[in-house]
Amino acid sequence: MKEGLGVSTWTWDWSEVGDSELSPVMAAPYFTILESISEFLSRALQSPEYLAVQNAIEYLKIIGALDETENLTVLGRYLTMLPMEPKLGKMLILGAILNCLDPILSVVAALSVRDPFLTPMDKKDLAEAAKAQFSRDYSDHLALVRAFEGWKVADRDLAGYEYCWKNFLSVQSMKAIDSLRKEFYSLLKDIGLVDSNPVTYNTWSYDEHLLRAIICYGLYPGICSVVHNEKSFSLKTMEDGQVLLYSNSVNARDSRIPYPWLVFNEKIKVNSIFLRDSTAVSDSALLLFGGGISKGDMDGHLKMLGGYLEFYMEPATAELYQSLKRELEEFIQTKLLYPRMDIHFYHELLSAIRLLISEDQCGGRFVFNCQIVQPSKPFIVAEAPALIPKSESGPGGDNSKSQLQTLLTRAGHPAPVYKTKQLTNNQFRSTVEFNGMQIMGQPFNNKKQAEKDAAAEALQWILGQNQVGHDYVDHMSMLLKKSKKDHK
Repeated sequence: MKEGLGVSTWTWDWSEVGDSELSPVMAAPYFTILESISEFLSRALQSPEYLAVQNAIEYLKIIGALDETENLTVLGRYLTMLPMEPKLGKMLILGAILNCLDPILSVVAALSVRDPFLTPMDKKDLAEAAKAQFSRDYSDHLALVRAFEGWKVADRDLAGYEYCWKNFLSVQSMKAIDSLRKEFYSLLKDIGLVDSNPVTYNTWSYDEHLLRAIICYGLYPGICSVVHNEKSFSLKTMEDGQVLLYSNSVNARDSRIPYPWLVFNEKIKVNSIFLRDSTAVSDSALLLFGGGISKGDMDGHLKMLGGYLEFYMEPATAELYQSLKRELEEFIQTKLLYPRMDIHFYHELLSAIRLLISEDQCGGRFVFNCQIVQPSKPFIVAEAPALIPKSESGPGGDNSKSQLQTLLTRAGHPAPVYKTKQLTNNQFRSTVEFNGMQIMGQPFNNKKQAEKDAAAEALQWILGQNQVGHDYVDHMSMLLKKSKKDHK
């Protein structure tokens, strides 16, 4: 134990040194801070803002770099050895563990340099068409991989400059990516995750479903939901609500993305929020390679990010996902501790995961398989009984209007419509219309609160009180089936 200048106490653990199978990162001495990170940083001469520090700590906990007591995890110790953003380090580490290293090296290197795709103002359409040829699977990141692989082949034939000119690519960026790939591989060797035989670490590099899942593993919680409308789609994030795709994204040119989610590298704010560098992922990829999973309020209901991300499925399927998730996390932890361990010991687990993510039909497990239903007419007025506490949080956060809209749009419905009247006593009363229903709220002194109450009443009617399991599903299914009959 050593006292550190009166501000912190450091403890050193040498107990695991000497184990020849142990990772060099884990065998090295490490320290634990015995006071909180925010308290330690507050003592700096120019201390960062408290909220910024707390947000950073929360992010590191979400990605698994810190535990609940703010100490570095096994993964966190590896990330400290990689001179890059934690999300890119995570991606690189899992790419090495799951033998998909070469394409993931390209993704991480490409995200570390200037965008290699050029878009001249006078040739924008040609540039977009050139980029589109590298994408056939709704992924900017996999488009980067294919563009780089094509350049490497051309460069070996001394045609690298011609290749870049033809495909609107930056020669400097391509060379920078190539250089960084070599540097990152060397770093992975230094920390013991790979050796000098690159063939071993590329056994599954052809598996694009697995590549997509590894990209998800790194970029989470950079996640937005894909909400399909009649002719197009919209995107929503937890923090910003509706967002847009950056214009040069391969996903921006499609009127439909056959996936329920997009993971993204960064957000850019101009007049609106734009997502840059995105990859579409399935429920299975997100559940298994995203963050922690918790059980919801009913059998077969799973939640992530505090309930913002929700999944509904058969109870046995939900248990399967939770079990596979736990086993996958244990495998990654063990592999980081003992990087020389042969992953064939986990052949059954990895085969099951690869099969699951490759067979996912990407229908989305929002609200009972996202059934697409259009509203019916005439509307029916229904006074909603007080079934569940209006303060109870649900999909979309604590705002009842947001919850209702999230629930309906995820089920394939149009957004609810509110009609508010001013009563003779100067109070307001609102009625919400959706899916062939009108539900009226209680009178309130302001219009906004009246609309929230109507939304809360609608949520209570849809979800019911103390309904779990199949009763819960049947209640929602009744609402969906009704509008189907009206359309026959």
